[in-house]
Amino acid sequence: MLKLQNNQKFLGWLLVLPALIIIGMFIFYPMLQAFSYSFVKWDFFSEKQYVGLSNYKYLIFDDLVFRKTLINTFYFTLFNVFGSLALALSIALVASREMKGVGFFRTMQFVPVVIPMAIAGIVWKLMFEPSFGAINSILEWFGLPTQMWLFDKSLAMPTVILLSVWKDFGLYMIIFVGGLQKIPGELYEAIHIDGANRWQAFWKLTLPMLKPTTFFVTTMLMINSFKVFDQVWVMTQGGPGTSTITLVTYIYQRVLESVGIATAASVILFVIVLILMFLQYRIVGRDDK
Repeated sequence: MLKLQNNQKFLGWLLVLPALIIIGMFIFYPMLQAFSYSFVKWDFFSEKQYVGLSNYKYLIFDDLVFRKTLINTFYFTLFNVFGSLALALSIALVASREMKGVGFFRTMQFVPVVIPMAIAGIVWKLMFEPSFGAINSILEWFGLPTQMWLFDKSLAMPTVILLSVWKDFGLYMIIFVGGLQKIPGELYEAIHIDGANRWQAFWKLTLPMLKPTTFFVTTMLMINSFKVFDQVWVMTQGGPGTSTITLVTYIYQRVLESVGIATAASVILFVIVLILMFLQYRIVGRDDK
């Protein structure tokens, strides 16, 4: 019996070995290599020079741009997560109802997801162009003051966040629709018999039952928000000034100057996301088990 179990274990490891090799080659090895580069001074052309924790010290204590990058990334993540959650759940509540044309309605909400971010970013950049953009033209038509949008330090990041929320909410809406459809209709009948109105049913029944789905969506949103790059680079390239520069944008800009500093910043990004995921699991996700 013991020999049979050992053979089964060996066969199991043998079957997953190709996948483990691929994961190790393309995920874990590059991660370890990037971590090792974070301790060197190197610009791709000169010899690598070991500098210990100097790159981390420079980023945390000396680089004012990196501090601004952290603030911008947390700012983007906070509003993108809550904005996407609110919009996706609101639309999902409508899209989950049995009504005529609901399939077409869901499809239309999902259309922005399949548009490449580069194309969406260019279109939105043209829409918010101060001199001839559609947004300022609409404001002028209503007699409202026009704005500089992407050229204004106070408006550039909110504009990028609006694009991100519009671009991706359809994906999270579909996930929420799946979660809503798993809630038994008998529970709604029971809570309405007890005298609860729709608003009370939403807070007392729908939200608690959607907790696993919300945890999954929030996790995806947080990871994607911290990795934001495409929309920032297409629309502002981190400007004006440093008002929209994010962690990945910073890493992209610094990697040709200093591989060590860029990889140290990527390690810090990894640690931040890991800590936030752990805290989210401890606060929200652990109860779902």
